[in-house]
Amino acid sequence: MSDQYIQYTTVSWAGRELLKKHKLTDEGIWHIFGEDPNADLHGAHHQPDLGIVTGKLEDIIRYAISLPKFWQWGAGGDIKFIGKTLPKIDANSAIRREELNAEVKRLEERLKQAKKELGDL
Repeated sequence: MSDQYIQYTTVSWAGRELLKKHKLTDEGIWHIFGEDPNADLHGAHHQPDLGIVTGKLEDIIRYAISLPKFWQWGAGGDIKFIGKTLPKIDANSAIRREELNAEVKRLEERLKQAKKELGDL
């Protein structure tokens, strides 16, 4: 196990917070950000976007810690869970999404009416 892996998973606040929410065996899509190079509280802050990857969290961490700009002053960057899959966006899915949103709106209105009717009984 590398020193950087141990540093990120046991010492780094970002790494410890990540492991509170996810297991090393969790698989999915992850967004990797580099560490903010401005360690003090003054001036602009920015975490460089290091990419979106898919795989098991343990492998993602090992990959991320090797990237340039993941480490700037010692705490390491961030790894954010995006999800298990990415939504497909095309003309058909956009139309279907509109239909479903309209149906949800109608159902919410009907639910609201039913609750009012129940309250009046």
